[in-house]
Amino acid sequence: SPAFEVSQANSVLSELKLRYEIQVPIGKYVVDFLVVPDIVLEADGVYGHFRKATKKRDGELLDLGIQKVFHIREQKIDAIRQKLKEIFCLE
Repeated sequence: SPAFEVSQANSVLSELKLRYEIQVPIGKYVVDFLVVPDIVLEADGVYGHFRKATKKRDGELLDLGIQKVFHIREQKIDAIRQKLKEIFCLE
């Protein structure tokens, strides 16, 4: 995942006081964020999450017990904040 998007998402997750870990190994993958206990966030930016390999990986993560995998395409911090608030039903 692009470093800029990961940095932006990290900032917003901290601001929203969500419990999370960064760059977490799960099975044979390393996910951008694991929001405790079982939600994965991938900060893909405007590309990356429509590839066949990504869909396969997401399915394997679900098989390993992850509840949901979200791909954050937004790049601007306000858009990332809004998307995360929607995902986690905040506000």
